[in-house]
Amino acid sequence: MEGYFNIFHFIAIAVLALLSMLFALISRGEKNPKFFKIYVAINVVSTLMLGYFFMMIVDKYTKKAVLMEFSGHRVLRNETIVFKGSLRNTGEFSIANCDLTVKLINNPVSKETIAGSIFKPSGLSLFSRGDERSNVAEITASVAKNIAPKQIRNFSVSMPYPSYFANTQTITKLECR
Repeated sequence: MEGYFNIFHFIAIAVLALLSMLFALISRGEKNPKFFKIYVAINVVSTLMLGYFFMMIVDKYTKKAVLMEFSGHRVLRNETIVFKGSLRNTGEFSIANCDLTVKLINNPVSKETIAGSIFKPSGLSLFSRGDERSNVAEITASVAKNIAPKQIRNFSVSMPYPSYFANTQTITKLECR
């Protein structure tokens, strides 16, 4: 992945390597070979787990992007909806990949027509009907790769639009790494 690592990733890796070496040196003093193997296994597992969390934290605070001019247009000919917009890297570091998740939620009722009949019991139901239609449509797509700092990229995402959706709510989530 070109452009994934920045200086803070390398600092986190160096700190983890130093801690791992320190714990390895401390565990060398153990006389019992069974305990030594356990200490080494704990060292490896904890280093890998801390490394994963450090990478996620560094990504969260150094790789920032925002959606601009996001809009959706229905294409009635083939029952799809096309979302267009632009993505801007607002951080100081390059971003390797941005994934956009678009979720459409069908809201066929308004607060004026709300009644008790729309509330259904949730939980495990052995006698549920198989013909019930989903009220959620979701898609995740990669919208930009290798974005330099302060750069803007245009994108478009197409997804099927269920014909029975009446009044939809659109929820977007942007994840950059």
